[in-house]
Amino acid sequence: MAIEDIFRALEEQADDEVSAILRAAQVQADAMVQEARDEADRITQARVQAAEDSVKARSAKTVNAARLQVRRDLAAVRDEAVDRVFALAAERLAALRGSAEYEGVFRGLVSEAVEGVQGECELVVAPDDAALAKKVVADLGATCTVAPSLEGIGGAVVSYDGGRIVRRNTFESRLEKVRGLAQSKVAEVLTS
Repeated sequence: MAIEDIFRALEEQADDEVSAILRAAQVQADAMVQEARDEADRITQARVQAAEDSVKARSAKTVNAARLQVRRDLAAVRDEAVDRVFALAAERLAALRGSAEYEGVFRGLVSEAVEGVQGECELVVAPDDAALAKKVVADLGATCTVAPSLEGIGGAVVSYDGGRIVRRNTFESRLEKVRGLAQSKVAEVLTS
């Protein structure tokens, strides 16, 4: 074997080793590139997920705040509507005094207030109703003194048993009793 053949064999062997080293390096480089891509994908997905979670949280917060505001606005509208209705009712009841119907209504309120009262009682009425109250008390046979010191739009307050028991049967007290029920009914209608 000639020296040229040895050099050629060494050169071929060196070329084969270089090729093997280059292939191994290429495989390792490809693996590193793939690993870097996978890591970049994981980071990207994590950031996208974090952004989506943040957007969802913000949008849920915004929606909840809007719902709460709608409920507040609805409650304000409901309360305003109920207030207007009851103010109008109070005005109409106040206008009833002096009319033909008022005597019957007043008689009914006093009758209910003194019903079942034993002994002396005090019937507190508006000054404009004092004469009518004395007449109604006499007609009912009640033993009440009439005190014309009630401020209001109509009705009576009776107290007995030394002032320990007080019954309010005024237009205002009746309106207040109905008001709570009316507010819940209006709320029911508005939210259904």
